[in-house]
Amino acid sequence: MKRFGLLGAATLALGISAVLPAEGGSFLEPKRIEAAALATPLPVDLPLEYVSGVDEYGSKVSQYKIDLGNRTGTLVLKMYMTEKYPKNGADTLYADVKKKRASGFFLVDSNSSINSDNAKGLAAFDRYSAIYDINPGFSRPKYTSGFQNVGVNKKGERFIALGIYLDKSVNSGVYYLETPNMASGHWNTKAYFYENVNVEKRVFSEVNRYFPLLDKVRWGVAELKHNQIGRLTMLQNTPLLKEEYGKFKVARTLKKGEQYRIYGYKEISGKGYYAVGGGHFVEMNSKLAKYETPAKNKMRLVKILHEE
Repeated sequence: MKRFGLLGAATLALGISAVLPAEGGSFLEPKRIEAAALATPLPVDLPLEYVSGVDEYGSKVSQYKIDLGNRTGTLVLKMYMTEKYPKNGADTLYADVKKKRASGFFLVDSNSSINSDNAKGLAAFDRYSAIYDINPGFSRPKYTSGFQNVGVNKKGERFIALGIYLDKSVNSGVYYLETPNMASGHWNTKAYFYENVNVEKRVFSEVNRYFPLLDKVRWGVAELKHNQIGRLTMLQNTPLLKEEYGKFKVARTLKKGEQYRIYGYKEISGKGYYAVGGGHFVEMNSKLAKYETPAKNKMRLVKILHEE
């Protein structure tokens, strides 16, 4: 009897991937890579509160409330328009943001969608807009300004990227996000925060690669892949098995000390096997190989990078 436990993408479609000593065809320098990974700031999830109400015209409006407390650092927002957003308006907004025009994204100190008379603009997201070069006398935001850009996620979906370094706490760290369209249900937004560090320029340059992160997610010296659930370190020379027509054949021998990514497992007649990709397996045997799972925060970062 066969039992399958392959997670995520089909393991058979994945090529076998040794974690060490090579990655992407190049030899890894463990000390240098590990030092760089440790030095790379990592964000934390930032909960958003969706504040709704009725504006002065009687329309239902909503706005995101962002509470940072008294913390300083880099706020990053990844915004998707929902199907409710007018198609023509969406295309125009994407074009404006991509060309770095002032597009109507601001941080304000009160719920401006409902209390527009009381709101004060604290920061905009157009630091890199050409409008300031063309019009040197153009009034800049009171405190600081960040960036806006358009990106495409791993699924091919467009999003608007906003980021800003807040070097001081304003309004006790409570902000509201003003957007071009604040009608209820027009935005789906994720927020992340890099505390006590200014990575505004770095994260801006990663919009079409690792945004909202600054680099690939590493586990030790190697990249933690999407759908990877663990890694295997050979404790002694171990057979690498290839499944063909429902039977295992020895493909080659894995050397002691080598590491491999694990994407799932398979059970045949009560005996377990680790899936290492490409239809290859290693016997579940603690005397042959050591199995480890990544920390939850690492798995969360991989999800942020590939699924959000």
